[in-house]
Amino acid sequence: MLKIKLISLLLPIKIAAIIFNPDPVRNEGTKNITEHIPKTNIIANALRNRGRPAAASFIVSQGDVLISEVLFNPRSGGVDFVEIYNNSGHDIDLKELKIANISKTGKIANIKSVSTKKLIMAASTYWVITTNQNNIKLNYTVRFPNQFAQIRTLPAYNNDKGTVILLSNNQLLDRLDYNAKIHHPLIQDEDGISLERVSFNIPSNDPGNFKSAAATAGFATPTDRNSQSLIDGNNEVHLLSKTFSPDGDNFEDILKLTYQITQNASLATVSVYSDKGRLIRKLVKNQTIGTSGILTWDGLDDRGNMANVGIYIILFDVFDLQGNTKRFKNTCVLAGKLN
Repeated sequence: MLKIKLISLLLPIKIAAIIFNPDPVRNEGTKNITEHIPKTNIIANALRNRGRPAAASFIVSQGDVLISEVLFNPRSGGVDFVEIYNNSGHDIDLKELKIANISKTGKIANIKSVSTKKLIMAASTYWVITTNQNNIKLNYTVRFPNQFAQIRTLPAYNNDKGTVILLSNNQLLDRLDYNAKIHHPLIQDEDGISLERVSFNIPSNDPGNFKSAAATAGFATPTDRNSQSLIDGNNEVHLLSKTFSPDGDNFEDILKLTYQITQNASLATVSVYSDKGRLIRKLVKNQTIGTSGILTWDGLDDRGNMANVGIYIILFDVFDLQGNTKRFKNTCVLAGKLN
């Protein structure tokens, strides 16, 4: 009777082993059968994961999420932020990420969760981690207002120097050792100016891989492509339309000048002259510019008066600290309605 009961108890175990391990097990006794039963219930996990987004099945690895931009010295009344970039090619749940800094002894410290709930970061997107997203939206142009992860407190990032750490499952994803001296040497007041990553293809701490955000981009680009990102191609400056008529009819009221400069951290002066050579308007004066962007002219002169109908010349002068200069010349027509 005891033998029959023992067989009846072992039968369900053997059936389970066959289900989860279809390959036959040779010369196995009772002990060997139990060793082949998986520790995880595959069927139960499959049912639980059904309907979940693809991000749930990915393990975040080093290089998948990178530090893209850091504002560590905000203006008075402002807040710090750290921008991250999904470099993985697939969705990532920000709940899997943590942000930290370095203690005085050089150890990772003050670890904070980026999100306490599921928050999906799509591939090739920029997300901002901060304590007050409304403050960032008030002080900077935010192209993607939903790409924020707001947390209660950030690790301390000092105004002179510090370290930003990204972690996932106790694995280091990225590290940036920043210093205020990285800022462009001609910038006199660094308050409110972020440091932007130039390339995601080289390590964060490679010399020259972080530079001051361009003045023409508002000194920071939260949630958007960095103003100092490397670009391929040639230096180009051209008008989207050579004619504009700032008469308020919502048709070509503003002149748009697009530019692409392969050398980042450059400075520019952009001036509008009449066809007689008289200076009409300084659109940009010795300001840092991004590697690409759009400048506009509303037809007003430097005194705030509407310029006369006529032909105008726009000079785009770009230069760097090594003394290299380039000049681009475009001609436009400020038109008006006929009486």
